[in-house]
Amino acid sequence: MRLDILLPNSSSGLDDNFFLTAQRESEALRERLLELYLLYATSRTCSVAVQTNSLFVNIVDLLKNTLRVEEFCLMLRDPVSGLYEMWTADDRVMARAGDCSFRPGEGISGLVVESGEAILVPDVTKEPRFLNYHGLLPDIGSFLSVPLVDDNGRVFGVLNIHKASPNSFREHDKNFFCAVANNLAVALERARIFENACREAMRDELTGLYNRRYLLECGTRELLKARRAQAPMALLLLDLDNFKEVNDLWGHARGDEVLTGLAALLTKNLRQSDVAARYGGEEFVVLLPDTMGTGAHGLAEKLRATVAGELVLKDGDNCRTVTMTVGVASSPEDGQDFDQLLAAADRRLYLGKAAGRNRVVGRQQEQPAIQPAANRRQAPRRPTALRALVDYPESVLPAAVRAVDIQQGREWKSCSLLNASSHGFSGMVDFAPEVGAQYRCRALSGAKKPRFLDFTVQVRHVELLAETRFLIGVRIGTGDAGEWQRVYALLTGKA
Repeated sequence: MRLDILLPNSSSGLDDNFFLTAQRESEALRERLLELYLLYATSRTCSVAVQTNSLFVNIVDLLKNTLRVEEFCLMLRDPVSGLYEMWTADDRVMARAGDCSFRPGEGISGLVVESGEAILVPDVTKEPRFLNYHGLLPDIGSFLSVPLVDDNGRVFGVLNIHKASPNSFREHDKNFFCAVANNLAVALERARIFENACREAMRDELTGLYNRRYLLECGTRELLKARRAQAPMALLLLDLDNFKEVNDLWGHARGDEVLTGLAALLTKNLRQSDVAARYGGEEFVVLLPDTMGTGAHGLAEKLRATVAGELVLKDGDNCRTVTMTVGVASSPEDGQDFDQLLAAADRRLYLGKAAGRNRVVGRQQEQPAIQPAANRRQAPRRPTALRALVDYPESVLPAAVRAVDIQQGREWKSCSLLNASSHGFSGMVDFAPEVGAQYRCRALSGAKKPRFLDFTVQVRHVELLAETRFLIGVRIGTGDAGEWQRVYALLTGKA
């Protein structure tokens, strides 16, 4: 069986239009496939990044290298000013017009914001509404502006694309870049939601400062960076004085005002590189990268004075000044581990509390107030388990000393001494003794033949410093004055 194949020629009624039509359709199909591939590449590029900064990098790479766009910029709405500002662009546009912004209705981009519709300007010389980015980019021939629309239909940005020659865009290009802009809008919205969720997870709900979880992560990270760079770093531990009285006498709402007021003062007086966090309750921590202990102490004193001068509660004739006590620690002097740094600041904070509050205590303030002269002969160290202390009347002892144990039930609890006199002492314990009650105490008196010196104390004062830290003041029982005098002599080096 013979099959005849008809070839198109003039005699069969077919002409060259058949081939031209097929060729045009084939080219249109090829172009459509390319567009679909580019849209797929756009969607894939945008879906990879979940944070705004990395997304902007991906967008620049997409427009320059994948879509082969010569000049472009992405302008987003600033939530404070309401202006549409340049967020990312190619190098030339960013260098010459990076500070440019538009109001809704201003120029072609402003009209796109108002209408929510893309605008194509084939020849900008024939469009009087085109502003050439306020004259910063006069060498533009054709211009395309496409809106970025969120899920609620609000225009939150525009994608601008321009070329040097007039009539460089087709109407079909507008449709294609509208599809690109839709992908960018979805990706930017997703990044915004993700970053808001991350921000809420790392921020304290009341004050807006970083929370304890972020502080611990950031503190460890910053100390590692400081160690690698051999740079200093300091830490401030701030605690509002007598804050419980504020809540009890003025109400928790006013207490919250004090906390938010302190957070605002910290934000106002710190560098952008500093990290302020709410550590818990009325305690705050400030990380100071690239800062030495002396500089940190100066800043802490400034913050303390600012709080005392500006943070005031008023209710009619009632007026209360809010103060705070600050412990300062620095690396590497106080350790290269974040826990060590925090512990040093915590210790100095409580020394400041015991000394009367509303003060800054750093490494220097923790040292003895009187140093022996360099040429003065010092007495040899006594063979005792008690570390030597000097009794400064009405002052804090130079360091916390675990020299006395207090019996609570069947357990012996260690007491860190802060001050001592011939009649009693003050210190810190991790339980709450009962005011007026008597407690048995003991102190180790020797090294070669150690023995305990036992005596009884009566608790005269108890104050909560932290969740498990209590400041106590005790008086020695009348029947145990002799034993305490021996302990006191060991503490003061007079034994």
